[in-house]
Amino acid sequence: MFKLCSTTFFVVYLLTISSTTFAKIWRVNNNSGIAADFTTLTNAHNGAAAGDTLHVEGSPNSYGSLTATKRLIIIGPGYYLSQNENTQALKLTARVDGITVNTGASGTQIMGMDFNGYSVSVFANDVVIKRNRFSSTNGANMDWVAGLINTYYTNNSSNLPANNIIISQNYGVRIDINYPSTGVLITNNYLLYGTGYGDNTTGAALGMHANAIAIIQNNVIRNGKLAINNSSFTNNIMVAGSFDGAGNLISNNLASGTQFGTENNNRANVDMSSVFIGAGANVSPDQQWRLKAGSPAIGAGFGSTAQNPVDAGMFSGHTPYVLAGLPPVPTIYFFENKPVGSDTDPITVTIKVKSVGN
Repeated sequence: MFKLCSTTFFVVYLLTISSTTFAKIWRVNNNSGIAADFTTLTNAHNGAAAGDTLHVEGSPNSYGSLTATKRLIIIGPGYYLSQNENTQALKLTARVDGITVNTGASGTQIMGMDFNGYSVSVFANDVVIKRNRFSSTNGANMDWVAGLINTYYTNNSSNLPANNIIISQNYGVRIDINYPSTGVLITNNYLLYGTGYGDNTTGAALGMHANAIAIIQNNVIRNGKLAINNSSFTNNIMVAGSFDGAGNLISNNLASGTQFGTENNNRANVDMSSVFIGAGANVSPDQQWRLKAGSPAIGAGFGSTAQNPVDAGMFSGHTPYVLAGLPPVPTIYFFENKPVGSDTDPITVTIKVKSVGN
């Protein structure tokens, strides 16, 4: 007997049917005793067809690295699953030792993975990297070193940069746009160079080629240098670090110092203890960047009105940050079963499922 909401089940059913109509879904799991389609990302990539989806399940073991040459959707379970409520019934992340997206893999999407200090290198157009954790832990410090997203040319012998790249809702990442890419969207991320380097580090949390163009909005920058040019930079909060660049449209940002000045609704010398709820008991590492009551970032975003307030920071805007990086697929966050049953006394299984939007 299943106790499952009929509406939820219907949503799960529709999503399953729509996914399997057009492409195949493969199960990737390297836990001992689990019968899955594949146990490594590389083998899953080699066995899948372009357009297929790889569901990578939580494990204490890494799934290795991957060089992708075909378009795939790679979905992990998220991160900080124990520290946030109602995430996954299984609290293990899907760790990976880096992914390279080569030219044939244009259109690839990567979400819900735990890079644990490793990187994504992009040599292709139309790539989406969202809701992944990149930082690695040192003791109690969850953000000691930040993993890196690099964008390059579309192949090693080309002079065409990778374009149309979406980097959204990631945690603990630094970004290098190495060539004159366009159509780059960097939104609702937690960016930093790494807290292990201190607040005064000159390492780049976000570095861009002089002729690259991006929209950069609703991010939190913990530390490091921002070196951007010819881009739109709005609704961001800089906790510590420095800013450098030319030809940018800069508005409605908050900074701990004078990094952005005070024109165009930018705010300088903001006391960051008044902005976020901060770390504390029962506060997950990513939840601490929510805005506290009375925060000066509330309603400080571009286009904000009394009727429709827009906040600065990663939990506002068109694609607000999602706690724990839960991917936009149905998630079993509660599972309970009666361990013993019989023909006259069937086993009772209770499942709770939810789906987080895009």
